[in-house]
Amino acid sequence: MEAKKYSPYSQFNTGLDKKQSFVKNQTLAGPINPGLFPPFLLIKQSIPDHKLAITKDELTMMDLYQEKEILESKNLELEQEICEKQQTLENLQLAIQSAKSDYQAASASHLAAGLAHEIRNPLTTIKGFIQLLQPELHAAGKQEFAEVALDELNRANSLLTEFLSVLKPASSQKKKISVNNLAESMFKLFSSESILKDIEIDIELPDKELYVLADEHGIKQVLINLLKNAIEVIEGNQRNKGAIKLFVNEGDGFVHICVSDNGKGIEEYSLKKIFTPFYTTKTDGTGMGLVISKQIIEHHGGEMTVITQPFNTIFKFSLPVD
Repeated sequence: MEAKKYSPYSQFNTGLDKKQSFVKNQTLAGPINPGLFPPFLLIKQSIPDHKLAITKDELTMMDLYQEKEILESKNLELEQEICEKQQTLENLQLAIQSAKSDYQAASASHLAAGLAHEIRNPLTTIKGFIQLLQPELHAAGKQEFAEVALDELNRANSLLTEFLSVLKPASSQKKKISVNNLAESMFKLFSSESILKDIEIDIELPDKELYVLADEHGIKQVLINLLKNAIEVIEGNQRNKGAIKLFVNEGDGFVHICVSDNGKGIEEYSLKKIFTPFYTTKTDGTGMGLVISKQIIEHHGGEMTVITQPFNTIFKFSLPVD
C-alpha cells in the first residue's frame, strides 16, 4: 500500500476550490448572507433580462407610421387649400356673371338709344318735307294724305320718345303705385285682343292691396312685353286652347308678378340666350323687348326670372314692397 503524501499546499488549493464553487453558486442562486459578499457579485442578479436590439421589421414599421402621419397632415392641408380655392373660384364666377350682365345691359341700352336717335333723324326730315308739300296737296285735294302721313310720323316719334325714356328711367319718375290696379288695367287692355284670337286670359289678385315705389310707365311696358310675347307664342300652339294667366302675390318683402302661358315652351339654347341683346326667334322681332324689361326691373331693385317646360312657361318679376 502506497502511503499518501501530505502537502499543506494541496489542502489549501482544495479549500480554495470549494470556496470558488460556493461563491459561483451563490452568485447564481443568491447568497445565504448577502453581507458576507462584495457588491459586484450581485450585479448580474440586479440587471433584468431585456431585449435591447430593434429588429429590421420593427424599424420599418416605425418609419411607415411616421410617413403615414406626415401624409395625413399634408392631406389635411391640401383639403383645406382646395376648399379655399373652390370658394375663391365661386366668388370669381359670381363676379364674372355680374359683370357680364351689367355689360350686356349697358351695351343693349347704348345700342338701342343710338338706334332710336338714328331713326328719329330721318323721320324728322320726312315730316319737314310733308309739311312743305301740304299746300300743294291741299290744292290738289289730297290734304288727307298729308294728315295721315303726319299722324303716323308723330306716332312713330312718340314711340321712340317712350322707348328712350324706358331705357333711361329717371328716379324722379318713381311714385307709389298700386300693383293690383296696374295688373287689372293690363288685363283689360289685352282682354279684347285675346277674345279675337280665341285665347283665354285670366287674372288672380290678392285680397290685400299691394304697393311698390316705381316708374308706372316702365312697369306697364314690362307687362305689355310679357303679355304680347305670351299671345304670340300661343298663336302657334295647336295642341290646346290658348290660355294666359296674370297673377300677383307677395312674399319675402317683394311683390311678385307672373305671366304664364301654355305655349310650346322655350328650348334650352334659347333659354340661355333669352336676355341677350338682339337675340330673337321671331321673324320680325328685334330681340330687345326682354332685355329692356329685365333692365327696367333691375333698375327698380328687383329681378326677373323665367321657368319653362313643354306647354307651360312662367315669366316672373319681383319688386320691393313699398
